[in-house]
Amino acid sequence: MIKLVVGLGNPGDVYQMTRHNIGFILVERYVEKRRGKFTEQKQDYHLATLKIRSLATYFCKPMTFMNLSGEAVSAAMKLHKVLPSEILAVSDDFALPFGKLRLRLSGSSGGHNGLESIVQELGTESFPRLRMGIGPVPEGVAWEEFVLQRFTDEELDALEEYIKLGIQCLDAAFYKGLSLAMNQFNSQAG
Repeated sequence: MIKLVVGLGNPGDVYQMTRHNIGFILVERYVEKRRGKFTEQKQDYHLATLKIRSLATYFCKPMTFMNLSGEAVSAAMKLHKVLPSEILAVSDDFALPFGKLRLRLSGSSGGHNGLESIVQELGTESFPRLRMGIGPVPEGVAWEEFVLQRFTDEELDALEEYIKLGIQCLDAAFYKGLSLAMNQFNSQAG
């Protein structure tokens, strides 16, 4: 059972609506849809608490910047007594096409600095993650530059539907379980 959803991103106006912040965007929209608010504002993270299936479920936005996400996740986990297997990390993935999702029960960081920070801090790769495709990286553009760019107008036109798909995936994970959600949403990942 998922007790803590972590949307990975970078704090600050300069990073809003960049591809690297799609984890933040999904978590913010999910909390907003449920009429929640990020009321717990610590130095390392902002947290919202929602009742899902009659249980407190936490939604976290690390304020430590992407490369130190694990510090915020570890602090929120300890305070709210959450196990690594009860975390769902939401990150961008430039290896997946824009609009595609990939849900996994565990696995490597795949070179994603935010996921790698969580792996290092927790000492395990055994936590679920939802990767949201932002690719492909255009030829001649470094991926480090690409992920920090704002969405194109074409991507912005499609972003609302993409976020709705992400919300449906989170709902499926909460109400049907991770395995059924993986079967449903990974089959759309192409």
